[in-house]
Amino acid sequence: MNRPLMCCVLTALLLALAPPVIGGENQQAASLSDAISKGTPLLSFRYRYEEVGQNNFDKNAHASTLRTTVGYRSLTYRGFSFLVEAENVTVIGDDAYDNKGYGALNNGVTDRPGVADPAFTEFNQAYFQWRNSAHTNKAQVGREEIIIGDARFVGNVVWRQNHQSFDAFTFTNSSLDILDWSYRYLNRVNRINGSMFDMASHLFNADLKLGKAGKLALYGYLLDYTQTDNYKLSTSTWGAEFSGRYELGEGLALLYEVEYAQQTDYADNPGNIDAEYYFLMLGGVFEPVTVKAGYEVLGGNLEDGQFNTPLATLFKFNGWADQFLSTPTPGLDDLYLQLNGKLGPVKLLAAYHLFQAYTGGATHGREFDVRFTYTASWKQSFGLQGAFYNADEHKVDTKKIWVFTSYKI
Repeated sequence: MNRPLMCCVLTALLLALAPPVIGGENQQAASLSDAISKGTPLLSFRYRYEEVGQNNFDKNAHASTLRTTVGYRSLTYRGFSFLVEAENVTVIGDDAYDNKGYGALNNGVTDRPGVADPAFTEFNQAYFQWRNSAHTNKAQVGREEIIIGDARFVGNVVWRQNHQSFDAFTFTNSSLDILDWSYRYLNRVNRINGSMFDMASHLFNADLKLGKAGKLALYGYLLDYTQTDNYKLSTSTWGAEFSGRYELGEGLALLYEVEYAQQTDYADNPGNIDAEYYFLMLGGVFEPVTVKAGYEVLGGNLEDGQFNTPLATLFKFNGWADQFLSTPTPGLDDLYLQLNGKLGPVKLLAAYHLFQAYTGGATHGREFDVRFTYTASWKQSFGLQGAFYNADEHKVDTKKIWVFTSYKI
């Protein structure tokens, strides 16, 4: 454990020994033994079948996997608690597919597209936490899944079977009614393919509540990758996001969001990066239907590099076919229309994307995504999802189909 993270651990332990603020609703365990023995077991299952077809392969990829998590969350004693969770991804049935693994996790199949769900077992979360009983201050240290905002910059990649997690220290404060702020130190990122990247990164976030107008989020992400092969990922990003919802009447509302960020090279990055990020969204709620139109820009060119978000839940953005997990050299413009609604008990999400280069305006293709989900009375969910990418000579046409079900106890 390096020195900065050790300092964070000592801070967490000091906070744990401090008397918690007394609050009326938040009960604490009467003893340390009760906190350990009367906690909550955690158990979840998610099965998924994924098929991928790409025009540059004669064979399709097939992945049938089961994700199982087993964990335990203790009760709180003197403001102190812990959580531990193990994660296993197992291939069900035919395992002849490219699992897009890393090192020993790579199964060697190269004659078909990749599926980024390698068979794998790990402790995905294991952390200690202190919080006052009013829940206005929290310190946490260990391995955890982190989701900040909409996960555009930092997320747990919840869609993949092996979630992304971080060895980190986190402190959050919400003692002011109008302001929530947080600081995180990241010592390592544990990626979805089994790889682990060491870092010494600092994340700053502040959310200012502006009443009925919405929320202003300010952030700074100083990503310092400490392994030579990853120096090129080190960046400094500072930005702001304003979002809100304006009620127009019963079942009617206006949605809006504006975001801007500037990214430069940082720490030992050998390159030159000076790129911008823009996001605009306007939407309407017409219950039970929500419609959004969005325009996202990740700047890029040969001289100033590209705007990238390597810690994000990337599947969520720029199409589910995963054609833009890293920003192309000339950058990326993504103009999209999204619809959420219900067909009886079935939820529907559909989106259409038009992609082009930020610099030069070349066409980067188009994509249609659709998802149907249903939750049964016993809380098990079922889903069918598809992504259909037309390359328009940018890459290759890609089709992905998923069938999935999940259950949590």
